[in-house]
Amino acid sequence: MSFLSGFDISGYGLSAQRFRVNLISSNIANANTTRTDEGGPYRRREVIFKAVNFSDLLTQQMKENGYLQDENPIDDPAAQEFPKPPLMSVKVDKIIRDDSPFKLRFDPSNPDADENGYVALPNVNPVIEMADLIEATRAYQANVAAYQSTKTMAQSSIDLLKG
Repeated sequence: MSFLSGFDISGYGLSAQRFRVNLISSNIANANTTRTDEGGPYRRREVIFKAVNFSDLLTQQMKENGYLQDENPIDDPAAQEFPKPPLMSVKVDKIIRDDSPFKLRFDPSNPDADENGYVALPNVNPVIEMADLIEATRAYQANVAAYQSTKTMAQSSIDLLKG
């Protein structure tokens, strides 16, 4: 694995966790939203990640940016002699909507109350959101630590080469 691959993999992890933190923040911010453009209360959303082969992801991005035209750009004879397990990275696969039932609160004075006086509130549980936020923050910190370790190894290699 080259140092640049290590930086890229950590970067993808950082990006994925940042996306997750933003989604959790949106859930918390809308915990009391009873009207949305879709109609009805806000529905909690979650992100689904997908593990992808790092070299496939890198090849796809290079094609999208116009750096590659051929289909199989990485032809390394050494890789054919000594096959390595694929390096895995992460990307956001999709965002799903939580279709669990809404919480009902009796508040007949609320303009969003039904005929029985109940208001449907979003299915956002602040305790779950905070636990998810802590988990995402720790995963982000782990990716920062991996990035720093790769940076330290690269700097040590450069120092050795300087001699």
